[in-house]
This record gives sequence, structure tokens and C-alpha cells, in this order.
Amino acid sequence: MAVAKKKSAAKRGPKPGAKRAAKKAVTSKSSAKKTLAKKAPAKKTTAKKAPGRPRAAAATSTSAMNASVVAASKKLDKAEADLVKAQAKLDAVAVKKATARTKVATVKSVASKRALDTAIAQEKSAKEAVAKVKQAVKAAKFDQKVAEIEAQAEELKARVELKAAEFEMSLTTKQEEDLAKEIAKFESKWRQARVRKDAKKLKAFRAKEEVKSKAAARKIKAKVKSLAKKEATKQKPGPKKRGRRPGPGRPPKAKASAAS
Repeated sequence: MAVAKKKSAAKRGPKPGAKRAAKKAVTSKSSAKKTLAKKAPAKKTTAKKAPGRPRAAAATSTSAMNASVVAASKKLDKAEADLVKAQAKLDAVAVKKATARTKVATVKSVASKRALDTAIAQEKSAKEAVAKVKQAVKAAKFDQKVAEIEAQAEELKARVELKAAEFEMSLTTKQEEDLAKEIAKFESKWRQARVRKDAKKLKAFRAKEEVKSKAAARKIKAKVKSLAKKEATKQKPGPKKRGRRPGPGRPPKAKASAAS
């Protein structure tokens, strides 16, 4: 019976460790793949981003979530390593208890019974330790799962922010293009209306100036006519004035003085 228990204990010992090692390898591989999967979009995002502020924030949050996933994976690895150690200790105590039980069966003494009691107590303590570490492993797995889900959520949020930033850029570009078109359209309509308005103003101005010009021409013509009339009047010979012809009259006094 003791030999059978030893064999069962020996067989039972390596299996949990092997299973934990296999699980650890699979978990580390899966976590490595997930970490690479998380890191790949972050690199893509960093390469694509030009605006700077929203993309930098997204990259920071993604890297922080990747760090939390890595920390959770490390915590799980430590818990699984502790479980392997606790299981190994339990297996050793089980072997020790089996040996003490065999000794008690062959040598019935107080020391052998005390050794058996001690081994039983140690096995109980070891089982409690294994159960406690198993709970720690379970909690670490849960934390890792939560961290992975949160990382996925943050990654989706970062993608949404990136798409929103790109869409905002496209809207800004479209806005500038539409504004340029509307300005060109408005300018064309405004110029056409202004040309018609200016043409009316020019027509009115021309008519007004023509009226002024005709009035000035009439004045000049009247003045020229007046001057010509005056000049003609100056050049026309007038009628001769009638005067009295000199008659015989009274002869001058003959040399009266000479006769006297």
C-alpha cells in the first residue's frame, strides 16, 4: 500500500507541473500574439497620423493598455509559478506522509506517530497553500482577461478617434473647396450685376454731359452770331450828312481904311 501511494504521489506530482508549464507556454504564446496584435495597430496609427494631438493621445492610451496587459500577464505567470512550487511542496509532503504512515505500520512508536501527525499537518497546510495559490491564479487569469478586453476597447476607441480626425480633415478640406466655389460664384454674379449697374450709370452720365455740351454749344453759337452781327454793322457804310452850301453873301468890307 505504501509503495502504491508513493507511486501515485510520484505520478501525481509531475502532471500538474507539466500541465501548468504547458498552460504557461500556451498562455505566454497567446499573450505574445495578442501583444503583437495590439502593438501592430499602434505602429500603424503612429505612421498614419499627421495632426498630432488626437493621434498622440490615442497612441498613449493604447501603449498604456498594452502595459496593463503585459503587467497582468506577468502577474499570471508568477501565480502559475507559485502554483507549481506549492504543488511540488504538496507532493513532497504527501510522499513524506506516506513514508511516515509506512513506518507507523511497521514500527509503532511515539516518534513515528508524531512524525505521521506532523506530515499530515504539513500536508493539510500544503493543500491550503495550493488552494490559495489556485485562487490567485484564477484571479490573475480574470485580471488578464479584463485587461485584454479593456485594451481592445481602448484600441477601438483610438480607431474611432483616428477616423473622426481624418473625417474632420476631409470636412475642412471640403469646406475650403466649397467656400472657394461659392466665392467664385458670388463674384461672377456680383460682377455681372455691377457691370449692368455701371452701364446704366454711364448712360445717364453720358446723357447729362451731352445736355450740358449742347447747351454750351448753343451759347457759343449765339455768341458767335452776336459777334458776327456786330462786325457786320461796323463794316456797312452809313448815309451822308446834309450841310449848308456857302453863298455869295455879303462882300467883305473894301479897304475902307485905305480910302480914308
